[in-house]
Amino acid sequence: MEEEKADLTSGPKGSTLFGYFPNGSKCCNLSSMGTEWKRVFGNAASLFSLQLVTYAISLLAVPYLVRVLGPSGYGAVVFAQSAAMYFLFLVDYGFDISGTMALAEDQDNSEHVSRTFHSVMAAKLILLLAGFGVFALLVYFVPKFREEWVLFMLTFGMLGGQFMIPQWFYRGMERMKFIAYSLIAVKSGYLALVLLIVKETGDYILVPLANLIAYNVVGFLALRSVYKKFDVYFVFPSFSEVVQRLREGFTYFAKSITDNFAKVTNTLLLGFLAGDAAVGYYGAAEKLMDAVRGMLAPAFQAIFPQSKKHASRSSTDWFGFFRIMLPAASLAGLLLSLGLLIFAEQAVSLVLGADFGESVVILRILSFYLFFFSVNNLLGIQTLVCLGMGGAFLRLTLIARGAGLVLSIIMVPLLGKTGAAIALLGGEGAYTAALTLYIIKTGLITKARRGEI
Repeated sequence: MEEEKADLTSGPKGSTLFGYFPNGSKCCNLSSMGTEWKRVFGNAASLFSLQLVTYAISLLAVPYLVRVLGPSGYGAVVFAQSAAMYFLFLVDYGFDISGTMALAEDQDNSEHVSRTFHSVMAAKLILLLAGFGVFALLVYFVPKFREEWVLFMLTFGMLGGQFMIPQWFYRGMERMKFIAYSLIAVKSGYLALVLLIVKETGDYILVPLANLIAYNVVGFLALRSVYKKFDVYFVFPSFSEVVQRLREGFTYFAKSITDNFAKVTNTLLLGFLAGDAAVGYYGAAEKLMDAVRGMLAPAFQAIFPQSKKHASRSSTDWFGFFRIMLPAASLAGLLLSLGLLIFAEQAVSLVLGADFGESVVILRILSFYLFFFSVNNLLGIQTLVCLGMGGAFLRLTLIARGAGLVLSIIMVPLLGKTGAAIALLGGEGAYTAALTLYIIKTGLITKARRGEI
């Protein structure tokens, strides 16, 4: 075992950055690795800057809204957003992964890029229209939705802008600064509109209107940038191309919807069982946790195209990349979890105010979600997906998220908003356990290290 370890970390003079692997292959040469790491860190820096800016904007928007609207008004907004969230997953349909991978395979081929872009956007448009039809029926037939039908329809309207902002395209082309430009513009526009038009409790219905305007204006400009800033020309996609994109994205769509199903269902269950105020306390704590989690997202988004490239070369090449990323990401997640646990009371007091003291316990429970989230991304997306094991990835996701959903159904009626937090954390912990056990049982990392995949 010690000899095997030495083979991974040392080698003769002139060896590669990660040394020689047991099968005698090399990870990649030093100069190419330097260029790739420079791109990873550059993309991560752009996205991290984005997160800092959007986090700063959130520190202004959320405190303002919770103070003006109160727990009930803010809870109504969060409840409507949770209902629309299912349809956001439908429109995204896993293209953030499948579309990114398709582009990353041949970024310099303008024909490939143009055909991929238009076939993915056509598929997203079909899903958007289908989702709107279903959502409209729900608003009409569900009494709680029908009572606030304007709120719900305005909330759904922001999905048009989400559809137009091609984050998947920017990731696939590894031009993360365009994501930063788009989302900073959205958040800034949203904040300006909120401060301008939301003045009292009854104005809660104007919050989704601000979101709708900001997302759709920026979405139009982002779509325009694809044609102006990239070598993309219009191609009318064929039916078979659209179907192909839907097939490619299905595994990741299923993963996305199951990944977030329990999280969104927690909020909806709270709304139906405990009322808007409970949703307000829980949703505010979750917003704080998500803001901190956003500090991790840039790294994972920047790493993914590189993980896929390394895996495309060889599993040993991928392993050299992975063996650095796993401990780094896990440590980052753990430190953020501990920080949020320790300073939960101060964070709630500073951002949410005295009326949201009930959110402190919820935030402390949710704090360790950050650690599990970090580990799960490395073991799931960066490992199973990049090594071509999408089927196993989907099965494990379904099992773990099913466990999370069962927890939600049990805990929310029993403990309300606290039970929702426990269920969310338990589901993410179950996902970590499922991924870890599968990788250990199959010996996947060892096989990758030896070049047997």
